[in-house]
Amino acid sequence: MNNFEDLQNKWQNQTTISATEDGFQSLLKSVKSIEQKQRTGNIVLTITIIILVMFLLYVSGYKSATFMLGIGLMICSLVVRIAVELYSLKKLRTINFSKESNTFRNDLTNYYNFRKYTHYLVTPLAIGVYTVGFIILLPLFKATLSPGFYLYILCSSVVFLMLFSVFLYKQAKSELLKLKQLQIED
Repeated sequence: MNNFEDLQNKWQNQTTISATEDGFQSLLKSVKSIEQKQRTGNIVLTITIIILVMFLLYVSGYKSATFMLGIGLMICSLVVRIAVELYSLKKLRTINFSKESNTFRNDLTNYYNFRKYTHYLVTPLAIGVYTVGFIILLPLFKATLSPGFYLYILCSSVVFLMLFSVFLYKQAKSELLKLKQLQIED
């Protein structure tokens, strides 16, 4: 019985960490920044899907199974990425910033681990599937476009993929660093 009373006294006498207003505002600013970047990314991906669908309709690509496979892979990879980002935003919004410090830290750690999974597994897979879809379309482009325009599409897509990959890497690194700092600061 004495152990229970000791435990109860320790519980009641524990110190609580209270957040300062500046710290809380800084935390909210970081989270809002991450949230805004995710929304912007979703808008860009949605616009890309719309462009791909318009291209599909414009060239009557739905008449070719190969074209449908290629464009379908591209669109599906973007839809999956958007779905993951929407789920991530929902998960971020469920974190209660006024919770007790350890609970908040656990919630933030879970979110951080989910974002690592998103950046290091889902994103590369989505880029890979998108690239495979594009590669499937290349023979069709070669057969229907002039050699110069085909070469332009080929070269510009490689350059775009490299620049886009570097951009995504920097964004992921920045976001994960922010989340890591929020864990440490808490």
